[in-house]
Amino acid sequence: MSGKNIVFGLCLLGFLMNGCSAPEKINFSRADLNYANTVLLDAAMADVFTPPVASRIFAYSHLAHYISFQGASKESLPEITQHIHGLEEFQLPDKQGVDPQLAALFAFSKMGKKLIYSEQFFVDLDSVLIQRAKKNNFTDHEIEQSREFARGIHEQLAQWVDQDQYIQTRTYPRFTSTKKPQNWRETPPDYESALEPYWDHIRPLVIDSLSVYEPRPLPEYSTDKNSDFYAMVHEVYAESRNEEKEKIAWFWDCNPVLTIHQGHMIQTIHKYSPPGHWLNIVTQVTEQNNSDYAKATQAYTYVATAMFDAIIAVWHYKFKTDLVRPITYIQEFIDPHWEPILQTPPFPEYTSGHSAISGAAATVLSGLYGADSGFHDTTQLRFGLEERSFTKFMDAAYQVNLSRFYGGIHYKPGVEEGGKQGAHIGQLILNRFIN
Repeated sequence: MSGKNIVFGLCLLGFLMNGCSAPEKINFSRADLNYANTVLLDAAMADVFTPPVASRIFAYSHLAHYISFQGASKESLPEITQHIHGLEEFQLPDKQGVDPQLAALFAFSKMGKKLIYSEQFFVDLDSVLIQRAKKNNFTDHEIEQSREFARGIHEQLAQWVDQDQYIQTRTYPRFTSTKKPQNWRETPPDYESALEPYWDHIRPLVIDSLSVYEPRPLPEYSTDKNSDFYAMVHEVYAESRNEEKEKIAWFWDCNPVLTIHQGHMIQTIHKYSPPGHWLNIVTQVTEQNNSDYAKATQAYTYVATAMFDAIIAVWHYKFKTDLVRPITYIQEFIDPHWEPILQTPPFPEYTSGHSAISGAAATVLSGLYGADSGFHDTTQLRFGLEERSFTKFMDAAYQVNLSRFYGGIHYKPGVEEGGKQGAHIGQLILNRFIN
């Protein structure tokens, strides 16, 4: 055979071999995780979960994702189960033939489906994942092995989740306000009973004490116009209102069920809750920083964990101090016609939950992306509001503090101490998970 024929034969053989080889598998990407997170946020919004309950759903779903991905992959993500109460002895299933990203997304979907009402969100997510896997040239065996790994993760986590006291707190007696002037009372326009008065019975994920941060003492209650307490309340009443302050208040309102009363008609508007808003910020931050899958996994899970623990600690102090809201005090002792910009949520004032959530989330994101890293937030566009840019994560958290004060639903100490409380817990989570 001539040299020319040999070369031709080798080329033909190479062509045939390449043509017959299996098509290259395409891995799942950060965009797939971002999409899954959006499904979770939309499901929680559709089912109208309150901020505390939503934080539980978000934390457990992202924790399931993190444990699956870290356990099945060769990525150098920190192993965090030894820092989670009740998961110190967690056992990973066999990861032979498992795709880490796909398994993690399946685990995320299974946990989301367990915790929400509208299961179709996650039935559809599973279908999307399977279709994407097949399109990305995954074999049926790889898909099934990944699903099996996710099932093994979920079975252990589901038992652990059911032991966090959430189910038990559904059966506790209804909270009754004392009707004392210094204590919280049901507020207009809906006069709802107190929301989650036993949330501090829920098992935290990382913090060892609900008093891990002690907010500063409040002024002694008084209606004396010369008292520190009256001055604290009057500061809310006297705050000047302008278009920018109102925009800030509404941007961070994040009321999952805003009620609008028109005569005998009541209209409800559903929006992302505070922890939902911050998880959507995580989506945007990971996109704007072109984070890889592992970094995005860290960001979601650490932020969700910090917010969950922050809410438990805040709710402990809310019902421990049982402090009257501005609208009640102002209408009784200063101006009966005064109305806040925002609708007052149905639970005691001190400390601010949204401030704590934001302080925790901003601290975690600062630790992962840098204290001077900024972001552009378009979360509220879908709800008819503006977009905003921030040069630092903590600038956004500080603006949240102002929003609750401008909105007329919190005193200055409530937002300031709530922010510090959340930031302290966020830093604790970073120290435990990374160091």
